[in-house]
Amino acid sequence: MTNLDEIRQQLDLLTDEELVSILREHDDEQWRPEVFDLVDSILRGRGVSPGENVIQEESILDETAGLDLIAVANYFSYMDAETDRLALEAKGLKAWIFHEHASSMQGFRGVQLQVRAEDLTAAMGILESEPVPSSDLPAEIAEPPCPKCGSRKVTEGADALEPSAHSTRSSPRTIWRYNCASCGHKWSES
Repeated sequence: MTNLDEIRQQLDLLTDEELVSILREHDDEQWRPEVFDLVDSILRGRGVSPGENVIQEESILDETAGLDLIAVANYFSYMDAETDRLALEAKGLKAWIFHEHASSMQGFRGVQLQVRAEDLTAAMGILESEPVPSSDLPAEIAEPPCPKCGSRKVTEGADALEPSAHSTRSSPRTIWRYNCASCGHKWSES
């Protein structure tokens, strides 16, 4: 196996956001020049157009230039941040998602949801309120419909179950709980 094959294997383990960040920052001191072509190839193989993501972030930076923004929340997942961004915008508050480049948690690279400083209190109140029903979310991030009545007015919660003494698992297992607001049916998925 060549050195480039080993590098590609390591790059394949990174998330799309991490790979796009490598292209965006284009740090020639940290990466060999051929890495950037490998990253571009991996992203295209995953169906991600790296140029669009970089252009989209530059557009957000242009849009927010001069605004007094403050972080309202940090996320490991872009989809979680997008869900909360949509919830804020549904209530009339403009919000933006930024990829984090540094964090107090060593090795953490996630996303940050930011709002105008004057909207922080209102944004926190919205995000701390009851979950948005699935029917108010876009289909690609909505919860599954109720298996009993088919309603999309579904909320989600999670419970972490500790492994039993007889289990071979060492980490907690997550059980997703769903509640239908239309008929009251409750169900769970692990």
